[in-house]
Order: sequence, then structure tokens, then C-alpha cells
Amino acid sequence: MIEIVEVKSKKELRKFIQFPDFLYRDDPCYITEPHVFQQTLFNRKKNPFFMHSKVDFFLAYKENQVAGRIALIRNNNHIAHTGELCGFFGFFESIDDFEVTEALLHMAVRWNIQEGLTTLRGPENFTTNESCGMLISGFDKKPVVMMPYNKPWYNDFLVRFGFKKEMDLSSYALVDDQVLLSPSMVRIIKRISDQLSDSDITIRTINYKRLDHEIIPLLGVYNEANKDNWGFLPMTEQEFRNIARQFRQFVPEKLILIVEKQKQPIGFLLALPDLNQVFGHIKSGKLGPVGMLKFLWYKRKINNARILILGMLDEYRNKGIDLFLYQKIKENCMALGMYHGEACYVMENNLRMKSILEKVGGKCVKQYRIYKLDTLADKNTER
Repeated sequence: MIEIVEVKSKKELRKFIQFPDFLYRDDPCYITEPHVFQQTLFNRKKNPFFMHSKVDFFLAYKENQVAGRIALIRNNNHIAHTGELCGFFGFFESIDDFEVTEALLHMAVRWNIQEGLTTLRGPENFTTNESCGMLISGFDKKPVVMMPYNKPWYNDFLVRFGFKKEMDLSSYALVDDQVLLSPSMVRIIKRISDQLSDSDITIRTINYKRLDHEIIPLLGVYNEANKDNWGFLPMTEQEFRNIARQFRQFVPEKLILIVEKQKQPIGFLLALPDLNQVFGHIKSGKLGPVGMLKFLWYKRKINNARILILGMLDEYRNKGIDLFLYQKIKENCMALGMYHGEACYVMENNLRMKSILEKVGGKCVKQYRIYKLDTLADKNTER
């Protein structure tokens, strides 16, 4: 028999956080994120997401052992922004037992109905601005920082329950270093550079000493540039500040490029050092004295980066600025010893970004899926 228990205590939250360590203990591709990071993420007083929305966490027990977990999310900002009475699930994990998954998802259905919601979408941890999607191909490759990794049976279990595909996302490995160095591409980049200079458009790195002054203009560009993307939800100032301050701790200034026209931001590109190359050596997930020594030692050896986001205001798209940014971020990454990269996420309907990545030598290496369940009332009657 499967028992579903809501997480109420610190002890239960530790079980929620640590369950994946047990589930993936023999999986060479799984990376344990430091537990302290997850504790902060789930802290209702520290994470700005909880200022406007509701999340409940649940554990599944089988034979008195934790066998699965799920977070159920009522995103009030999403409801206010879209008018869609949609709930979300995230942080889903389950042993290879459909009954466990089924019990967790039935709880999700009941919870959403009690919240007055009519559809269920996921996984999103907690929004599309963060980690989201279920890995459906690329299980033989380790995830880059802040990207999901999961068991291959999850897709079958969700489909069996009644979920259907809502949107596919992809990761592109930037594998062909010679594309941006080809004579034709060098000429194109030079022409774009000249055009930017003539248009009074400049590119600079972020200045962390002025971070508080940088945030508000960048938040405006971020929200405006992504407003038409599927599933996008504008970030609040508190959420944006929170993420910016986290990035300040481990993202060099060289990896955040800001595009300006007459000193006003019109776009930016953000890359992250792939800290998963460090976390993979801290298998316990504990940043104690030994963990911190490993962190400091292996941080110096990072040679991979994740291209997190490229955002540009509408009127400045299709002018080649994106290609120029990729060339510049490549130079900056290499200067920091990062010779490989992965760009993610890219939505299946984002043909422009796919074209850009293919032009700079990108190759699709992983795919993820976000699912949707419409018939909550029908599913609720099955139990």
C-alpha cells in the first residue's frame, strides 16, 4: 500500500531533499546539488516565490520507506497574468513503480481541485524561469548546472496516468569551435561590429559594484524580451534580485554581457560556469569542511559553461547582435578556461534561436518535455 504524507517538519523536508540521493545512488550521470542550496530554495521565508504563491510538498511511502516525492504549486502570479486556472507540479521523483507515481499524481489532482484549479502542468520547479521539464532523451549525458535529470521511466508513467505533451525543450551542445572562426563568419561578425558602432550600440560586462543599479533596467529587458515566449511569467523585482545576488557569488562579470544603446540596456546574454563539474565531486551533498575544500579545489578546474539566456528587445532582433554576443561570450569563456558550452533551454517553437545555435555550431543533445493534464475532475473520480 502507498501512503502519501504532506511534508510538515524539518525532518520530513530533509527526507524530501535527500530522497534523490538514494534513488540515483548508482547512476553515474546524476549530480547531487548541495543540500544547503535546496534548503534555501524550499525556505518559505527566504525564497520570494512564497511571497505570492502557495506550495505544498508530499512524500510517498511504500513499506515504510520513502518511494517518491512531489511539490504541488498554486502560482497566483500565473493565474493573475494569464487568467488560466492552472496548477503546477515539480520536484517529482519516484521509484520504478507505477503505483507510487499514480498515488502522487492522484494527490496532485485532488489538491488542485481543492484549490479551484482546472488543469495541471509540469514539471516546473517552480516556474519556467527556473528548472523545468522532464528529460526524455540524453540520459547518457550528465546535466549542466541548474538543469534537470531524471529516471527514464517517468515519461511512460505520466503518459499512462493521462498526461499529454504540452511543450518540448532542447539543449544544444556548442561542439564545433571552428564555425565562429571560419573566414565567412569572421567577415559577418566584423560587419555586425561595424554596424553596431554606427548605431551607437555597445556591449559591456555587468558591474557587480553597481548591481543594485543594474537590476531594475535588466529586469525590464528580461520581462519584455520574453513576454511572447510560451509559458513565460514575468519575474517580480524580489525574485530577480534574489537570483542576481545568487549569481554574483559564482558567475564572473565576464559571463554577463549587457547590450546598450545610448547607455540604456536593450538586451543581454548570461552564461554560467558549470558548477555541476564541481558538485559531482561532492557526492554527499554536504558543504562541510571537506565539501568546501572540494568545492574550492574543483571550482578552479571548471571547463564548461551553460548559456542560460539571450534576451533582446523586439526592435533590435534580426540585426546580428545575437551572433556577435555568442562570439563575445565564447571569447570570455575561453579566457576563463571554459572551452565547452551548452545552451539551454530552447523551446521547440523558437525557430529563431534554433537557427542561431546551428549557425554557431550547436548540436541538439538533450530533450525535455512539459506535460499537461486537462481532465482533473475525471481523474479525481477514479480513486
